[in-house]
Amino acid sequence: MLAADVGFALDALGKIIDEHVVRLTINGSKLHATFELCPSEHERRSQQGVGAITSRALLCGLWLLPSGAPIAAEALPDAKVDRLRAAPYAVIATAAGLERTYSPPGVLRSVMFSGKKVERSVGRALRFTPIVQRSVLIDEGHRPIPSPVEYLAREWGVGIIALNEQTPSEVLVPAMPAEMGVPSVYRWWLAELAYERYLYENTHSVS
Repeated sequence: MLAADVGFALDALGKIIDEHVVRLTINGSKLHATFELCPSEHERRSQQGVGAITSRALLCGLWLLPSGAPIAAEALPDAKVDRLRAAPYAVIATAAGLERTYSPPGVLRSVMFSGKKVERSVGRALRFTPIVQRSVLIDEGHRPIPSPVEYLAREWGVGIIALNEQTPSEVLVPAMPAEMGVPSVYRWWLAELAYERYLYENTHSVS
């Protein structure tokens, strides 16, 4: 972990970004992430008492359905149909077929890694999918960054942000923008993981 505690890190990050910062574990890797909430979908789920939808199997089934038009059940695998019918909070089932009402709760915009060794953190960041912006958090005491580590970060588009209790956070290496590519169910799943954590952290902060 950084010399600065997690609370300070989150506070410092909040000064340089305008999104929710959450703590996640994805595929066994602990990280911070910035999450842009979709207010309308959040409101819809709140009214229905629905939280995050993290089932990959269900999300893959939802991916088969377009939004705003029903698909005949016969056109879908039986296992998918059963799973979709069991999710009325995400699908409307009518005589015409199955229609998706689900929308992702937001967008995972970036991920940030930290640790005792900056080279290890950079390695973790560059192995993470580039469909989100990737950065590494270090505290001021870790400077200067070894040249090979900085070159590697710049080559792979991994940003490096220095945190300091006394001065504003400083971007030492700018992160490259996320690769847009073709939308995929994996983006939905990442957003749902971030939303799950957002709900958890906000519930506990209120209580």
